[in-house]
Amino acid sequence: MDKKWCKFCEQWLEDSPDILTVLEIKAITGYCKTSVQGWIDRGLIKAFLTDRSNKIPKSSLLEFMSSRKFYNMHVKSKKLKAKLQEFERMIDNEN
Repeated sequence: MDKKWCKFCEQWLEDSPDILTVLEIKAITGYCKTSVQGWIDRGLIKAFLTDRSNKIPKSSLLEFMSSRKFYNMHVKSKKLKAKLQEFERMIDNEN
């Protein structure tokens, strides 16, 4: 994936804790709990189960968010749409 998008995603997650919950990822990405759980179930995000809830390393979320799969999601959350617009403005300002 584009290095600029990867860097943008790093900045997007810089204030997030190193270990995240499904609800925290929901808040970060704007996708519903079911979507986030689906990413885990399909192996797109690595998670480990503790006390009956998934814990997700920030590095795993970053890897997924930096991928083409996330960037090119067919159905985009409002938050992702806003972040994509912000990214495009940033790229336009660089040129």
